[in-house]
Amino acid sequence: MNELLILNYKLFTLSIFSNILKDKAIVNLLGVFSYSAKSLSEAVLYYSKFLKVLYESPFEGDFSLYLNDLIKHDENVFTKNISAKNPLNENIVNAAKKELEILFELSKINSQKIKEVLKKQFENSDEIVNLLSDFTSDTPVVDYDTLCSYVQANCYGLYAKYGAFIYTKDNVLEYVEKTDDITFNGLKDYKTQQNTLIENTKLLLNGKVANNILLYGDRGCGKSSSVKAVYNEFKNSGLKIVQILKSNLNNLDKLLDKLSKIPARFIVFIDDLSFSQDDENLSAVKSALEGALSKRSDNIVIYATTNRRNIVKETFSSREGNEVHLADTIDENASLSDRFGVTLTFLAPNKDKFLEIARKIAQDKNIPIREDFDIKAERFALLKASRSPRVAQQFINQY
Repeated sequence: MNELLILNYKLFTLSIFSNILKDKAIVNLLGVFSYSAKSLSEAVLYYSKFLKVLYESPFEGDFSLYLNDLIKHDENVFTKNISAKNPLNENIVNAAKKELEILFELSKINSQKIKEVLKKQFENSDEIVNLLSDFTSDTPVVDYDTLCSYVQANCYGLYAKYGAFIYTKDNVLEYVEKTDDITFNGLKDYKTQQNTLIENTKLLLNGKVANNILLYGDRGCGKSSSVKAVYNEFKNSGLKIVQILKSNLNNLDKLLDKLSKIPARFIVFIDDLSFSQDDENLSAVKSALEGALSKRSDNIVIYATTNRRNIVKETFSSREGNEVHLADTIDENASLSDRFGVTLTFLAPNKDKFLEIARKIAQDKNIPIREDFDIKAERFALLKASRSPRVAQQFINQY
C-alpha cells in the first residue's frame, strides 16, 4: 500500500475536522490518493481538478496555505468551544490534537511526492506523469496552541474569516467579501458625532454597556458612512458588522438571538430606517430595542440611520383621526426614536461650511484649487438643490 493511500485512510478518521473533507480541492485530492493504486487515468483526472481549484483560489497554487485557511476557519465543536472559552472534554482535546497531526502530514504533500508515487505504481507512466503541473506546499499547518490562540482572538468559522455580513430573508448570514473602505479621515466635519460613535463602540469591544445609536439628519451628510467607518476603525480588533435590510426587519429578533450565541462583538446596521403607521415591522423593532422578555445581549449594538427625527411617518389626516385617545397614538409613534440610547444629528452645512468641506476633499486628492473653485462649487450645489458632504464629493469628482 503506497503512502498516499495510507494518508487517504488516515484522513477518513477525521471527526472534529471532518468538514474539511467536503472542500472541493480536498475532495479531488482524496480522489488522487484513492486511485493512486488503481487507475492512472482517474488519478490524473482528479489531480487536474484539484489543481484547477487550487490555482483559482486566493493562494494561487500554494496548498499548505490553502489547507491552513481551511483549518483556521473550520466551524466545529472544538473551535466553537475554544472561541467561547468553554471547558472542553478531554476526549475532544485529544482528538483535535491527533487530527491536527494528520492534517500536518497532509500539508507536507507536494506535486513531486504525488508524481513519485504514480511513477512507481504504474509502469511506463513517466511520460504522462511528467505532464502534470506543479503546486507548492512549504508552510506547516497551524499547531494546536496556535489554532487555539487564533480562534480565541478572531472567533470561529466564517465569523473569523470575515467581518461583514448581510442577514437574508432565509435567516442566513451571508458574508461580504469586499466592503467599503471608507475611514474617518475621509469624512469631513461632524467630528463630535463621530467621536461619540467611536467611544460607544469601544465600550462594546471592552465588554461594557454600550448604547444603541440612531444617526439622524439630512441626506448625504455621512450617517451611513460613519457607521461603515467605525467598523473599519475596529475590524482588526474583532468587531463584526451585520446589515439587516428594512424588508427583513420582522426577523430582527431572530438575528439578535443568533448573534447573542456567537462569541464576537457585533454592530447590527439598519440603513434608512422609517415606517408607515401600519407597518408590521414597527413592533418588532421596538421590542428588539427595549421591551423584549429576553435580556439584551451585551455583545450587540444597533446602529440605525434615518432622515426623519420621528421614524414613523405621520400625516395630517392621522392627527385628525377619530381615535378617542389620539395623543397616545402620537406618543406611541414617536417612541421608537426614544428607545435609542443616543441620537446623533447630522445637519446639512451652510454655504461657508460646504465650501470648506469641498476644499478639504480637493486637498486630500491633491487637486489644485483655482480662482473659480468657490463659484463653481456653489453653482453645483444650487443645481443639486442641496449642500452636503456627498454633494461636495460629487462636485470634486466633476471639478
